[in-house]
Amino acid sequence: MTSAKVVLQVFENYQKSRVGFVQTVAELATKPQNIEALQSAGVMQLLRPLLLDNVPSIQQSAAIALGRLANYNDDLAEAVVNNEILPQLVYSLRHAYHFS
Repeated sequence: MTSAKVVLQVFENYQKSRVGFVQTVAELATKPQNIEALQSAGVMQLLRPLLLDNVPSIQQSAAIALGRLANYNDDLAEAVVNNEILPQLVYSLRHAYHFS
């Protein structure tokens, strides 16, 4: 395998891992019994930068997961606000749809 192929494979693995992570978290966030563990693991801080990912499906899955978390209870909704996730979400939406 050439060095270019090795490098490309590393980036492909990184992409697949990000997609897998965010989709799994979004699925886990549908079950109330997982919410506390997700919160304890710092999931909001991990999802926040994914709202600005260059891959739209990763952005969307991160937004879905954060929405599910915020919808769970008032404390988590407040955490979304306190972690400045909403401005980042608005920013990502603005650029996804090329609003000025």
